Amino acid sequence: MNVDISTLTSLLGGLTLQNVVYALITLLVCLVVIRILMSVVRRTIRHTQLDERLQKFLLTGLKALMYIVTFIIVAQSLGIPSSSLVALLGVASLAVSLAVQGMLSNLAGGIMLLTSRPISLGDLAEIAGVTGTVEEIGLMYTKLYTADGEIVMLPNSNISAEKITNYTTLGQRRITVTVGVSYEAAVADVRAALLEAAAQTEHLLADPAPTAYVNAYQDSCVEYVLYAWATADDYWVTHFVLTETVKEIFDRRKIEITYNHLNVHLMKDSTLTVQKD
Repeated sequence: MNVDISTLTSLLGGLTLQNVVYALITLLVCLVVIRILMSVVRRTIRHTQLDERLQKFLLTGLKALMYIVTFIIVAQSLGIPSSSLVALLGVASLAVSLAVQGMLSNLAGGIMLLTSRPISLGDLAEIAGVTGTVEEIGLMYTKLYTADGEIVMLPNSNISAEKITNYTTLGQRRITVTVGVSYEAAVADVRAALLEAAAQTEHLLADPAPTAYVNAYQDSCVEYVLYAWATADDYWVTHFVLTETVKEIFDRRKIEITYNHLNVHLMKDSTLTVQKD
């Protein structure tokens, strides 16, 4: 490897014992200042509501920045041009940022999640099409535990760009049961049956109270909808029990739940006709 002696001589030729001593004193002063400033910032940031992981990240980044500034100051005291160092650091930071662009995007997304807090540990949420319980919120990835027993790691850059639905924050969720009933059934009877099913289902909240309405008139049925509320923890079990109870009440009250029929008529002349109800 060839070494340009003249370049080394120009860089080191300005070094004197006085410059070295001055640089050492400057370094010690900078280290003491860094220690004092970090102590003050650490005590201040602990009184904020920032996530602990975000606090550590900010402290580490601030400390690294102070060391870079210290390096430039000490190098300048040795007679090395600071403009050259700044330019070199700029080129190096650009190269690093291009190399870890995806990582920086995830990092920015993680900081956004930890500061805005749309989700918290233990929340049931739907993120980027995945529904599960939030197990971990890191600076790079967020971990979800799904009902199928799967662990899904989502990049924070994707989460920050997607819609987040949090089912836990409000503490309660609305259960919706939709059923198609024959046109022959009276509206009052169907509504009474739906409300009876809600009254017989445990863990439903009294406030808001369950309600039932005619939702739509379909080709072969009248569509009814039942709204009821449960806590976020009891939602799924209560939803399934309520759906089963509706069927039991309808059977007992002789209310027909319609479904599509296919009627086949065989004519005397062997002509086959198909009628769909």
